[in-house]
Amino acid sequence: MPRVLRLVAACALTVAAVLPSSAAAKVPQGFFGVMVDGPATETPGILEREAPRIRAAGAQTVRFAIDWASAQPYATAADVPEAERARFTDVDGVPTDLSRSDRIVRLLAAQGLRPLPVILHAPDWAAKFPGSLLTDPRRYASPPSGPEPYARFVAALARRYGPTGSLWSTVPPQRRRPIRTWQVWNEMNLNVFWNEPDFQKGYVPLLQATRAAVRAVDPRALIATGGLTNGSVPAWTALRRIYEAGGRGSFDVVAIHPYTRSAAGVLATVRATRRVTAARGQRTIPIVLTEVAFSSSAGDSPDARRFATWDTTERGQADRLRSTFRLLARQRRALGIGGVSWYTWLSPQARRASWSSYAGLSRLSGDRIVRKPALLTYRTTVRELSR
Repeated sequence: MPRVLRLVAACALTVAAVLPSSAAAKVPQGFFGVMVDGPATETPGILEREAPRIRAAGAQTVRFAIDWASAQPYATAADVPEAERARFTDVDGVPTDLSRSDRIVRLLAAQGLRPLPVILHAPDWAAKFPGSLLTDPRRYASPPSGPEPYARFVAALARRYGPTGSLWSTVPPQRRRPIRTWQVWNEMNLNVFWNEPDFQKGYVPLLQATRAAVRAVDPRALIATGGLTNGSVPAWTALRRIYEAGGRGSFDVVAIHPYTRSAAGVLATVRATRRVTAARGQRTIPIVLTEVAFSSSAGDSPDARRFATWDTTERGQADRLRSTFRLLARQRRALGIGGVSWYTWLSPQARRASWSSYAGLSRLSGDRIVRKPALLTYRTTVRELSR
């Protein structure tokens, strides 16, 4: 077992073993969410069909990625090939295509779902490690070369999707769901997302610049850290490094991705994270779990041996979901937990694939979508715990 998982397991021994019953503390609107990615957002027509089902399952917040590199692949209008020029508009001097995020935000808002974007992936012209993905594996994980272009892009998103955003002029008032929380990058303490030692040295200036730029557009907007996860550097240690680099005051929400073996391990990660914020004078800053999941590969994934404690059957996945949601609801007030989103709504068809390809509440099987036991459990548990 990796050292970080042993630490989480040890912390989990301090967590009460008795989980709350159906009389558990109720949670406010917006507490439960789900991530949409992979086939849900990349395959034409799927999100159009699935968005009503997401609402019916009881999710209120839907997290999705906005790929900066896809939205602004060219630095200037002169760089855009003639055949592509029609799809771009000028935003602060940068050719920009927001059609993909427009589509997702509209679909979610039409169902009364609150969009929660995570913005990542630097375009080549703004990347610290520019180059081809085929020749340089660092390319996808490259941090920005500087904070300003990213901050301007997120501010542009706030002008598009915030409370006075231009998108909403084309949407009936009852279907508007302005975005008020912006998540800055993802899992920076893993080199698959931020391939540079001491991530905090570049990440804290990114937080500071983004918060200033977005607050200039929407003074009440909230900036969330990228989800800190339990890799070789555990979530709470990564957060401590952000504080040590001068990050206090540059974010309004702490986001974590506590991948571990059980509900107790998830809560142990929340507790460890809260101890770090309390030590820095931020005892009440919200902690949001923007990803939590357990793999249901039942040993099929090659990762199963390495991450054996995360892996279970489809029935086991459903049971762990129920236990985790109940425990987080019970501890919500004591630990200042602001919400939890399951990763993910829909998994791709998988065979001998990464563990995350088995995490969905549903899965693809050929051209069919198979509803897993975890989906029914999600629906019944959210109904049980929601006000």
